[in-house]
Amino acid sequence: MFLKSSKLIATLGSKPQLITLAVDCLTQSGEKLDEIIVVHTQRDRAETKSALSRLRTDLSETAPQITLRFLELSHNGVPLQDVTSSEEVDVAFRALYAEVRTLKMQDQAIHLLIAGGRRTLTVFGMAVAQMLFDDLDHLWHISSHPDLESSGQLHADDSEWAKLIPIPVIPWGRLSPVFDILHTVDDPFTAAKQLSAFRLREQWDLARIFILTKISPAELSVVELLIRENLSQNEIAEKLSLSQRTVEQHLRSAYRKAADHWDVTNVNQTQLIRLLSLFFSTYKPVL
Repeated sequence: MFLKSSKLIATLGSKPQLITLAVDCLTQSGEKLDEIIVVHTQRDRAETKSALSRLRTDLSETAPQITLRFLELSHNGVPLQDVTSSEEVDVAFRALYAEVRTLKMQDQAIHLLIAGGRRTLTVFGMAVAQMLFDDLDHLWHISSHPDLESSGQLHADDSEWAKLIPIPVIPWGRLSPVFDILHTVDDPFTAAKQLSAFRLREQWDLARIFILTKISPAELSVVELLIRENLSQNEIAEKLSLSQRTVEQHLRSAYRKAADHWDVTNVNQTQLIRLLSLFFSTYKPVL
């Protein structure tokens, strides 16, 4: 059961049912929603206008305690007709990112429903969640009884069902330096670049710690030739004047230590190369 009040952000196409069913599911699970933010294209478009009207009427009766807010996607003051062109996709991504970022800076818990609207909104909703969510937040799709879905009814009756489907998100978390970085970045594309750079740096640092503190000089000599020069075990043995058995033992030891360092069950040669390639591409050779 959820303990604190939270916000529901929902993308809307032409099916208000997806949002009302989600509200029902969350309420029944004990969630305390205090605001619903509906993200949509031009409000005067016939399908959107009808969907918004049905939502406004229904929620004022079934959930009057929840504030309902509409977020119309627009560019330079002109509402978007759709989210299909590259420019429209860009606008939608920025708007969704800005809304979630603002709420997270206010320490709000968020439920993001990405079942409605264009598939591009679903994809960018997942991207925004990956960048900005923490352990308090949830990303959802929704499934319902076939008869309920086809009827378009806003609520399920006793013979029907609807359920929220959680979409896994691996959040950076509030204690990560990334959380502080994103507080200062209001552009999602810039944020994505900074996240990528941060991840590469994090990957490089983990590899550096492994190389400098976890493996022996003899193991390092073998690993470095494996990765830097792409040599086979036979070629490494010949170059270092070692037996093939000794080279194999050094590599097996490195695999075990790497599995322990990265906290995985096991590491093979291909995985070790992937883990250490970035480091060796910038680190001065030991040999």
